[in-house]
Amino acid sequence: MIDTLTSLRLIFALMVFASHLCMINEAAFSGHLLKEGYVGVSFFFILSGFIIAHNYTTKLTDGSCSRKRFWVARFARIYPLHLLTLAAAILAGGTFAATQPLSWAHLFTSATLTNAYVPRSDFFFALNSPAWSLCCEQLFYALFPMALPLARSPKKLAIIAAAAVAVVVIGSGITPEQYIKGIWYTNPITRLPDFVVGALLWHAYQRIKDIDISCCAASLMELSAVFMFAIFYIYAEDVPKAYRYSFYYWIPVAAIILSFALQKGILSEILKAKPFITGGEISYGIYLTQMLVITAISGHIATLPPFTAAAIALLAITAISYLSYRFYEKPMNRLIKRFFKE
Repeated sequence: MIDTLTSLRLIFALMVFASHLCMINEAAFSGHLLKEGYVGVSFFFILSGFIIAHNYTTKLTDGSCSRKRFWVARFARIYPLHLLTLAAAILAGGTFAATQPLSWAHLFTSATLTNAYVPRSDFFFALNSPAWSLCCEQLFYALFPMALPLARSPKKLAIIAAAAVAVVVIGSGITPEQYIKGIWYTNPITRLPDFVVGALLWHAYQRIKDIDISCCAASLMELSAVFMFAIFYIYAEDVPKAYRYSFYYWIPVAAIILSFALQKGILSEILKAKPFITGGEISYGIYLTQMLVITAISGHIATLPPFTAAAIALLAITAISYLSYRFYEKPMNRLIKRFFKE
């Protein structure tokens, strides 16, 4: 893993957390700059395409990694914590009242990460609501080994990405408002182009990674990417939601990933610090436990000053995520890989 990209996972996980602060205090945390933090999910999808292509394209092609080994590794990464947080959500009654009372359909689709294919909020946000994105990741991982001819062709990936933009522009225009989120935000099929963009970005990285770039030039690239992202982010409120859910952030997120993947600028040096890397390593837990923790403690901290309440929630989420990563996720990852060892 590229250290700077690991650290960026923490930053974007915190952006998703910021978008959920309205669950603690709607009046204090309802602004656009906080709620727009859901863009962190788009970052994760694009980063996933980049990292999977970076780590596995060559290995799957030359046979040093089998399809089975790839799928087992991805299963071991996402399912242990998913099933643990799902069990916690069941015991708690779910993070969204829309899933009350619990049905077998909600339980089965949530457990198998197929609930996001149903364009209804009581399904795609059922039980532990952030887990909808794992449905998308599961589809990405299932398809990648079988789509290697596409993954190795930047031209074909670019055609797919361009076609996806056209589909969103046309399709969102005829989609009823109540189905926009269920079709263009949470549906794994319509989020697949994000992963494709990430794989395409890896090809660009391969072309420039060995170019001799000075620290000054690399720092300028990083700062420019951050500035571009900030401009897109600040003015996103005037952009149709279907576009923001899909291709709107492709360019600024791609600029962020590509510039920081080079690890040659001043900001990259900061992100290489151990606390940022550790934060990135536990970011999956931060993402997947945050709604459970917020739901569990919001009633107890609602009367506190808003930022004090937010700080307490974040500390609780971080502590739980660290303990989970060290004492549950990593051991379970090793156990599953040993069990399915070829």
